[in-house]
Amino acid sequence: MVTPVVDKHTLEQNGRTPLVMVVDDDTAIQTLLCHFMKKIGWSYVTAMHGQEAIDLIPKCQPDVILMDAKMPVLDGFEACKRIKENPVTAHIQVLIITSLEDDESINHAYEVGASDYVPKPIHWVSLQNRVQFLYKMMVAERQLMLTAKVFENTTEGIVVTDSTACITNVNPSFEAITGYDRGSVLGQNISILQSGRHDRRFYGKMWQTLLTAGKWQGEVWNRRKNGEIYPQWVNISAIRTGDGQTESYVGVFTDLTRIKESEENLLYLSGHDALTELPNRLLFHDRLNQTLVESADSGSIVAVLIVDLDRFKVINDSMGHEVGDSLLCEVATRLRAICPAKATLARLGGDEFGIVLPNMTQNRDAALLAQEVLTRVAQPITISEVEFAVGASIGMTVYPLDGEKPSVLMRNAESAMYHAKQSGRNNFQFYRSELNTASLARILLESGLRNAVDRQEFLLFYQPQMELATGKLIGMEALIRWQHPEQGMVSPGEFIPLAEETGLVIPMGQWALKEACRQSKVWMDQTGVPLRISVNLSGIQFRLPDFTEMVMRTVGESGLPPHCLELELTESIAMGDVEETLEKLTILSRFGVLLAIDDFGTGFSSLSYLKKFPIDTLKIDQSFVRNCTRDPEDAAIIRAFINLAHSLNLEVIAEGVEHLEQLEFLAQESCDEIQGYFYGRPLSGDKFEMFMLDAFAKKAQPQTLL
Repeated sequence: MVTPVVDKHTLEQNGRTPLVMVVDDDTAIQTLLCHFMKKIGWSYVTAMHGQEAIDLIPKCQPDVILMDAKMPVLDGFEACKRIKENPVTAHIQVLIITSLEDDESINHAYEVGASDYVPKPIHWVSLQNRVQFLYKMMVAERQLMLTAKVFENTTEGIVVTDSTACITNVNPSFEAITGYDRGSVLGQNISILQSGRHDRRFYGKMWQTLLTAGKWQGEVWNRRKNGEIYPQWVNISAIRTGDGQTESYVGVFTDLTRIKESEENLLYLSGHDALTELPNRLLFHDRLNQTLVESADSGSIVAVLIVDLDRFKVINDSMGHEVGDSLLCEVATRLRAICPAKATLARLGGDEFGIVLPNMTQNRDAALLAQEVLTRVAQPITISEVEFAVGASIGMTVYPLDGEKPSVLMRNAESAMYHAKQSGRNNFQFYRSELNTASLARILLESGLRNAVDRQEFLLFYQPQMELATGKLIGMEALIRWQHPEQGMVSPGEFIPLAEETGLVIPMGQWALKEACRQSKVWMDQTGVPLRISVNLSGIQFRLPDFTEMVMRTVGESGLPPHCLELELTESIAMGDVEETLEKLTILSRFGVLLAIDDFGTGFSSLSYLKKFPIDTLKIDQSFVRNCTRDPEDAAIIRAFINLAHSLNLEVIAEGVEHLEQLEFLAQESCDEIQGYFYGRPLSGDKFEMFMLDAFAKKAQPQTLL
């Protein structure tokens, strides 16, 4: 047997070691064949007859089969026939090796599908070359099949032309994209697809690039068979012969219609408000900038109006976002109807709208439009058979008088709008420079408030609550404070209304509840005394859908017994949506949390609701306590409140107790608890802890009044 020559290039064609199946019932021949194939770099499997080979093929998937013709069970001819008749195995190259050399046997081998015929005794060099040739053919066939599958199944359209740009072949995706069937375009010049949107210069450059570089890619607008013009991204390659002559062109293209539509939609969405379909703040700034550039050239005046709705937050919070959204859409429709054609109307965010009024000759033009806005917005709006009334506060700046940059004009318009709100709402104000200081301070305060929770700038102070009959400390009210890093301690009267207005009261309130429960549990573990801690709620916080779950989760995580937490609700919260309020209060009461009505008597009290709700405590507002010893009417009101509460088995706590005379009056009227400067101001955690420990050591004494 000769020494074989290994063709590594051939063996690497398929990216793996080729596999041969040797089928021969003569073990000596089988061994020689296996040894030879191993020498030329092949791996192998063996079979003793044709049926065994057929059974092994699915498991090992050979590339070539060396098949003896004469074998028991199933001979090589019949086995080859069955392999070739099966679509799954028909691609396998079968080489018949036999001592039969008559014409009939040779013809029979090729008839049953054998790729070649090798006589015995085996000429090993001939066998090596035949096997390697068959393997190359197999690799080439597989590549051709793969290319054909890609051509037929790719989602990109493919068109092949000759050197004169006449179409010679197209794939199914070409037909689907263009609407032309294959038969109708074969032999046609590729120019039948042209849309007319590109001039001769465009196509001239394309062909010049193809002739010199052999490749071109770019965006082309073509025409479908139905006449529709559409965009496509095209890659064209020139196929050249060995001597460099172009024999054909292949174009691969992608339909960009949906991508273009998506880009247009994204461009629209990025610049427009999804609810009202008005331009948003981003597009508003862009158009304002363009308007200022044009006005600088023409010397005209431009007005910027900021329109902020009055009372919208009350409606949105109490009636729900669906009603709020409908109201905003109606306001947008009304503003569209009155804005001049060249004006830009936008929704800047929330309930704030912006108007750019170009080409003015005098400030009076802006004032007339602002007055029309106020009139239209103030007209009642009916939603779901309910009539709502909102107003608007409008701030206005004028270019170039109040600024020459968009950012300056917008900032000054915001200042003027805040001034309009402070001036009673439902009015418009032009910008004046003295407004800037106050408005800027408010803006800075709001900006700081947004970061206060994350920066841990909030603190809780605690004011003692005393049992009047015994003078014992029985609880404390948690009061939130803001330690601003630059301004120091900010008054609650400044930041709490701002938090309510901006919605920041929600994260602020959640932090306060969590911290109050945590600190109370620490003190309970430290002293062994389960003091009650009272926490105030906002209306926005109470109306959250998951409010009850949030409270119960917070209490559970802290480990504080539920009955040690008292939630203080204002009358306005309690008298909102009665069914929803009753459901939430009932859930909390059954959980064990105590419930108190804060500032009782200052709202529109309803005794029927008071009887229905699971309330534990009434807190008498300090406005009644302040003059109870001098004003008979206040004394009578307090007396009535206490009697009412006790008749409903409710506890009563009086706020704002500062003097001994007030304390004695409340004791005489059987008030249960008191809270105020008489026993202590709101104290930081450390100072309250000292007060608490002292109170437990001896009966608490009132602090010296400041």
